[in-house]
Amino acid sequence: MAANQPRSSPARVRTRLRGRTLLAVLGLGVVAWLLVHEFGRGGGGGAAGVLALVASAAGRPLWLAAAAALAAAGFVVATMSFVGFVPERLDLRRSLLAQLAGGFANMVAPAGLGGMALGTRFLHRSGIPAGQAVTSVGVSQVVGVALHGLLVVAFGVLAGTRLHLPWHAALLHPSAGVVITATAAALLASAVLGLVCCSPRTRRWAAERLRAAVSGNLPRMVDLARRQPGKVAVGVTGQLLVSLVASACLYACGVALGERTAFAAVALANLVGGTVGLAVPTPGGVGGVEAVLAYALTTATGVPYQAALVQVLLYRLLTLWLPVLPGWAAYAWLLRKGAL
Repeated sequence: MAANQPRSSPARVRTRLRGRTLLAVLGLGVVAWLLVHEFGRGGGGGAAGVLALVASAAGRPLWLAAAAALAAAGFVVATMSFVGFVPERLDLRRSLLAQLAGGFANMVAPAGLGGMALGTRFLHRSGIPAGQAVTSVGVSQVVGVALHGLLVVAFGVLAGTRLHLPWHAALLHPSAGVVITATAAALLASAVLGLVCCSPRTRRWAAERLRAAVSGNLPRMVDLARRQPGKVAVGVTGQLLVSLVASACLYACGVALGERTAFAAVALANLVGGTVGLAVPTPGGVGGVEAVLAYALTTATGVPYQAALVQVLLYRLLTLWLPVLPGWAAYAWLLRKGAL
């Protein structure tokens, strides 16, 4: 009888649920340890470090509230970018909770892979075939990368004009952030292309995946753009706002701490430093993002490194650490409802 047990038997379902619940509990433990380590560097302990950080911004409560509101708005615009590339109708409330849960998942897996995997799983559990779910998430990420690059160039030009350079001179003499981003992107693309081309096996694998995407899933996206252009516009707008809202949050954190700098320079530092910092293979980019982003802020705005680091820590507290517990709760709720 056991050999004829169906694949979706209650025993198997309970095993899968216990495994995912265990992952949630272990992930929460990892997050708690990282939180204490991140904000307890200064001898006052984790809780004292967090309280001191918030207290340092309490002198300008309106700007602190604005930064917190922008951090929360980041999940709303992320939901826009998520649903905009899915032709099927999705439950908006659950989609928002999936984005919140994705923030928690990113604390378990590095480089944002946890959130992408969770989003793909959410779409699959919503009745979308696995291949199409991967395509929707992948297209959203590709559009996000393209818009991210355009924003880097745009804010690089704006930061250059602030230094009394004409726009064409700013293009001919780009900022250090633009140069670093372009160099890193070129090196990464060269490395990936080299790995693919050096082996016949990887060439065949890449060709098969590309053929499958073009023949099976690309028409799905073309049909979406033709039949539901408004939905695609929502997705593109959401991806654009993801970067802009994050940069505005970082700027508001700086003003709350008494650092008034040009928004274009802060945005450029966030776009470059945040991306490079996420390359560090740690959960949520912890350690790497803080160090690189603080250095980028110092380079772009001239703020002393220690002041820039405090600004970045407040920004990370609002956008990464405080949403962890709601993200864990959203993950557990979606799991209980069978949405993951």
